[in-house]
Amino acid sequence: MKTNSCKKGFTLIELLVVVLIIGILAAIALPQYKKAVWKSRTAELQTLTKSLLTAQLAFYTETNRLPTTFTALDLEFPCTQDSSLASSLGLHDACVKDNKYILVLNEDAVAAMFADGEYQYSGFVGTARSNPSHAAGLTRPGEIYCEEAGENVGFCNKFFGATEVGSWGPYHMFRMP
Repeated sequence: MKTNSCKKGFTLIELLVVVLIIGILAAIALPQYKKAVWKSRTAELQTLTKSLLTAQLAFYTETNRLPTTFTALDLEFPCTQDSSLASSLGLHDACVKDNKYILVLNEDAVAAMFADGEYQYSGFVGTARSNPSHAAGLTRPGEIYCEEAGENVGFCNKFFGATEVGSWGPYHMFRMP
């Protein structure tokens, strides 16, 4: 009489090898995933800034004055007004979009920046006219610039290879290639 003593299953070594391979793949994939997420958020933020600047320039063309609130702009996007943030930063108006972005409106500039993460308060700024007493004095009207604030530096250079054109308070302005 024959007995079949063959057991089906994986050995401990085989399981450890599979776990090791999965670990290596995860270690490679996670940084790439984070980079892709930041690139996506950066593209969305840049688009928001361009939309804000276009709306600000259109308002200025129609009225010969710059807007002081987001409601004056011809834009449709959900944004929670934050008057305390605006007053603490010395701005005309500020709002938070999707708890990810801070949008600000000043007398001669618009900006959109990250509300959280490793590049918090970094983003983009666009100016409708030159004003030497503000950051706009460092930029050309109608153009979008990369902006970094405080200690969260490296965003503009890492994603765009941008060159710094100057600073205004804690903000550093970069011209993108």
